[in-house]
Amino acid sequence: MRRIAIALTLVVAALGLKACAADAPSAPKPPQPGGGGTALQIQLFTNDANPKAGTCTLIEAIVTLNGNPVPDGTSVNFSSDFGTFSQNGLPLVSIVTQNGTAVTALCGPGAGTAKVKATATVTGNTGSANLTVVFQSSNSTLPFVSSCSPSFGPKEGGTTLTLNGGRFFGSPSTTRVQFTVNGVSKDGIVQSVTANQVVVQTPGFPEFQSPQLLAAITLSFGTNQPQPVVLSLPSCFAFGTADSGTPTIASLLPSSGTNEGNTRVTIMGSGFSSSGVQVFFGGVEATVVSVSFNQIVVLSPPQIAATPTPVDVTVKNIASGAVSNAVTYTYTEPLVITSISNNLQPLEGPFSPVTIYGRGFQAPVAVSLAGVASFVQSVAATEIVALPGTPIPNGCSDITGPVTVVNINTGATGSTTGQTGFTYKIDKPVIVSLSVTHGTTNDVVTIFGVNLPANLADAEVKFGSQSALVQSASSTAITVTVPPPTQPAPACQNGDPLGTLETVATVDVVVTNRSTTCSATLAAAFQLQLPCVLPTATPASLRSITR
Repeated sequence: MRRIAIALTLVVAALGLKACAADAPSAPKPPQPGGGGTALQIQLFTNDANPKAGTCTLIEAIVTLNGNPVPDGTSVNFSSDFGTFSQNGLPLVSIVTQNGTAVTALCGPGAGTAKVKATATVTGNTGSANLTVVFQSSNSTLPFVSSCSPSFGPKEGGTTLTLNGGRFFGSPSTTRVQFTVNGVSKDGIVQSVTANQVVVQTPGFPEFQSPQLLAAITLSFGTNQPQPVVLSLPSCFAFGTADSGTPTIASLLPSSGTNEGNTRVTIMGSGFSSSGVQVFFGGVEATVVSVSFNQIVVLSPPQIAATPTPVDVTVKNIASGAVSNAVTYTYTEPLVITSISNNLQPLEGPFSPVTIYGRGFQAPVAVSLAGVASFVQSVAATEIVALPGTPIPNGCSDITGPVTVVNINTGATGSTTGQTGFTYKIDKPVIVSLSVTHGTTNDVVTIFGVNLPANLADAEVKFGSQSALVQSASSTAITVTVPPPTQPAPACQNGDPLGTLETVATVDVVVTNRSTTCSATLAAAFQLQLPCVLPTATPASLRSITR
């Protein structure tokens, strides 16, 4: 039963991921890494740094080696000190890169702050990055940030930055604004706090040489209280030379989609104008869904060229005419499943990984095998490795169904048809013989057979209507203690001495596997016996004795 409970929990988590990962970001060409670090650089992005408790937020790692995307299949290890990752329901997960990016989703069970870390190693070079995600309570009275002005400032610091929003509280002495660049954190000088503005002077990061340094900002209110209110702003401000009205793209999530278009793409960056923007995929304008100071949500336009096709994505602020840097979005072929390995497995497990072959796979994905959510272990463009989940059997028939893959970011779905699917095979138990065919209460009997329940907790044995105590269990033998019969003790017959064992019932022996609900019966297989007692004297016989 415990396995079933775990399976149900993870099925709910897998279904919840698709619902909470709607407006997501992923990456193209990342900005050039700053100086002072290793040749392997990791940047972390999220589509929502302040999600509501009980939901999930997508997290993307952009991994470069000497400024170039790392090879496909590079493992990125994500860990978090709060919440769990959707792929496995654990606080750590390993995801492989595709086009230099790896995407996962972090789900928060309640309100709290999650410190996410991503690490990777390529050819002896190791890099890491950190990201703060603050899961907020559902209380709508919490502070919020709507814009940052300006969006850029020199790396030497000293920029007067205004964080605009609402429901702010406290004073400069109880408010903290921390800037993090390439893993280095420094506090800004808070100058004033009002109900809808926090004004802070930025610190300097002269030790880094990159022309543009994205700064993750952590804004804390009520630092004098036991539980300060914390907001995370991962792409609100950048240290660089660009003008504050120049839009800059840091990441796309997702960074690819099918050539049919209508993929919902979140553009992460800064300097986006609330008065209106235009977004172009190559030379084709996309449909803009929403604009905020650091995010634009668009629907990708369709394209008819052969796939995969990379195109430049640019943003234009209509009011100023300023145009962003170009980043790459890749049009891909539709999601197709071609074959599955290891697609027939016993229901009782232990399960082994299943490899799904095809094309058009994009992490993160949700995979179901015969309608049961599985645990995704790795994703590449043409191959997914997943561990089957535990189904709940209904009857004693094999559980068979299609293999389905969903690209969570884009909603693209692929499913097998016909005979190509997955089967949880139920090996039905068979009773061959008993070590003895008769006995009395507390005698020990061994039941021999095949496909018997191998786990002690799964084995249920009955002699007629009475349950026997199971002492040991394996797939070929179950040892039990004979239960007491329901019949009364028999009278001694034919002058048999008191206590002679007499048969009181001939019963079926039934073995049931509680996990699969399958049973095996050996009809009229055992004679239940009890010690006999002296016959009860009748009134007539008593009178004859007294004469």
